[in-house]
Amino acid sequence: MSDISIYVTSNLTSSERRISPQWDLHYLKTRLELITGIEPKYQTIQYYPIANSNESRKIADSSNYNEQADKEVTVTQFNIVPFSRLHVIDTNPDSELAGLDEDNISPDAEFKLSEEEYAKKTNTVLSWKQNNKLGRFNPEFDSAKVKLYEENLAIAETMKVGQRCRVINIGGERRGVVKYIGKIEVLDKGENIWVGVEFDEPTGKNNGSIDGVKIFEAKPGHGSFLKPKQVEVGDFPELDPFMSDEDDDEL
Repeated sequence: MSDISIYVTSNLTSSERRISPQWDLHYLKTRLELITGIEPKYQTIQYYPIANSNESRKIADSSNYNEQADKEVTVTQFNIVPFSRLHVIDTNPDSELAGLDEDNISPDAEFKLSEEEYAKKTNTVLSWKQNNKLGRFNPEFDSAKVKLYEENLAIAETMKVGQRCRVINIGGERRGVVKYIGKIEVLDKGENIWVGVEFDEPTGKNNGSIDGVKIFEAKPGHGSFLKPKQVEVGDFPELDPFMSDEDDDEL
C-alpha cells in the first residue's frame, strides 16, 4: 500500500508528513512524538477527514493507553485519506500545554509567547528537540541543509522560465509552465530556491501570490511554488484527464 500524505498538527506544531497504512498505532505514535515532542502514552489523537474542517473523530485516547493493544491495530483500520489531518493533544499533566485541547484552542492558532519566553521554558517541543539533538540542533543539520540547497540550486540552473514541466507524486502527474525561478523573501526570507509553476488545470494552491505579494501571474487555483527537485522540465504537452493532487514542500 502506498504512503499517504497528511497534515500533522499539535498546539505548537504544524507540518505535512507521509505515513504508511501498514504501520501499527504504536509505531505511528512514536513517529508523531518526533514531530510534536509528545510521548505516545500522553497522545490523544483527533482525526479530521477534511484538514480545515471542525468535524473530527478520536482515533486514540491517552486515558486508555495500552502499548500492546496499539501494536495490534494498523493505520489502515482508521480509513485515513490523503491530505486529511491528525491533531495530537498533549495530556501530560506536567506539560506546559496540559489542558489545552480542541475545545479551547484553534488547531491553526499561534502559540502566543515571545521567542525569548518560549526558549526559557522546559517541557516544550523546542527543549525536547534540543535535548535529543533533532532538527537544527543536530550537529549534522547545517551540512545536510547546505547539501539540499546546493542540489536544488543545481537543478534550478537547468531550468528556464517558459519551459513546459511536470510534477509527479503519489496521486499522479500534473503539467504546466515554469513561471518563476529564484528566492522568495516573503516566503522563507530568501533561504531557498523555488520554482513557480502555473498548472494547466486548477490543481494548484494560489494565483502566483504569497501573502498578497505577486510573484508571477497565474489563474486562480493554477499556481504553486515547489522545490526544484519536484519539477521536471521537458516536452510535456497538456494532459487530457483532469488531475488533482498535492505534494510535500508545495505552497
